[in-house]
Amino acid sequence: MPEHAKGDVIIRQWEMLRLVPPHDQPGRSAPELVAALESRGYRVTRRTVERDLDALARCLPLQTDTRVRPARWRWQKKRHLDIPGMEVAEAMALFMMRNAIDAHLPSCFREAIQSRFVEADKVLATLARAGGVRWSDRVRIVPSNQVLKPPRVSARIVQTLQQALLRDVAIDAAYQSLSDPAPRRRVLYPRALLLRGSALYLVADQKGSLDPPHHYALQRFTSVRLLELEPWSRAPFSLDAFMAEGTNQFGAGGEIALKAVVSTPLYRILRDTPLSEDMTLVARGSEWVLTATVRDTWALHSWLLGHGENIRVLQPIALRELIARRTAAAAGQYA
Repeated sequence: MPEHAKGDVIIRQWEMLRLVPPHDQPGRSAPELVAALESRGYRVTRRTVERDLDALARCLPLQTDTRVRPARWRWQKKRHLDIPGMEVAEAMALFMMRNAIDAHLPSCFREAIQSRFVEADKVLATLARAGGVRWSDRVRIVPSNQVLKPPRVSARIVQTLQQALLRDVAIDAAYQSLSDPAPRRRVLYPRALLLRGSALYLVADQKGSLDPPHHYALQRFTSVRLLELEPWSRAPFSLDAFMAEGTNQFGAGGEIALKAVVSTPLYRILRDTPLSEDMTLVARGSEWVLTATVRDTWALHSWLLGHGENIRVLQPIALRELIARRTAAAAGQYA
C-alpha cells in the first residue's frame, strides 16, 4: 500500500475512534459509524468499518454489544480513550478564517495558531484524496471594504505588553507618535489592547499626565521594559466606559436617529443586510427613505462617505453638515 494511502487509512480510523461513544452512552453500530464518517467526507463501507473495529479492539479498550443487531460499539467502562484531532467541519472553518485573520492580525499573533492551519490543510487534503471536494478550489473570502496590510510589530514587544497587561505592571517605553520627530521615552500603565481594522493599539495611562487614557499603536513602540517596582496607578479604568466615551474614535458613540434618502441599489443591499434592528425603508418616488437607530461613530461616517452619491443624510442636522463638508472637501480634490 502506498505510504500516503496508509496515512489516509490511519486518519480515517482516528476519526472513527472519536465517534465511538463512552461507556455510559448507547453504543454505535457499524452502519451509524459509516453514516457519520460519510458526513465528514470519508467514503467507507460497512464491512471496512467492522473490520477496522475488530482489529482495533485487540489493542484498544473497545467494547461490543452483540446482544443487539447490528452490534453496537462503545468504549469500555472507565477506560475511555481521549482521541485528539480535528473534524472536517473545524478544518473548513479554519480554512475560511485564514484570509480574514491574515488581513487583520499581526504576524506575531498569526504564528501562534499556524499549527492549527497546517493541521486543517492536512485534514482537507486527506478528504480530497478520499474522493471529496478540494475545498481550496471552491471557497474564497472577499472583504467588504479595502483592507490595509497589518503593520509589522515586534513579537518581543507584544510579549512584554501582554505580561504587563496580565500582571498590572507599568512599562518604560520608547514611543514615536505621528507628531514626534523621534521616539520619546515615557512611563505607561497598560490598561487594554484594542484591534481596529488591521492595527493593534495599547490603551494606557501616562505617568504624570492628567489626561484620560490614550491609545498607542503597537508598531510605533521601539522598546518596552517592565517596571516591576513602579507603583501601579490608582486611577480607575473601565474598558467599556473608554469605548462608550468614543475617545480617539474608538468608542461606540451616542445613539442617534439616522434619517437619509438612499438609491435603489443601496436599498437592495440594506434590505438584505440591515443597518440596525429597527431600520425601515419607505419608498419615495425612485428613492427610499431610510430610518435607523445607530451609533454616531467614525465607522458610521466612513460608511456614509463610502456610499457617496447613493445616500443623502437628512437628520441629524449636525451629521448632515459634517458629511456635506467632507464630501465637498473631497470633491475639491478633483476640481
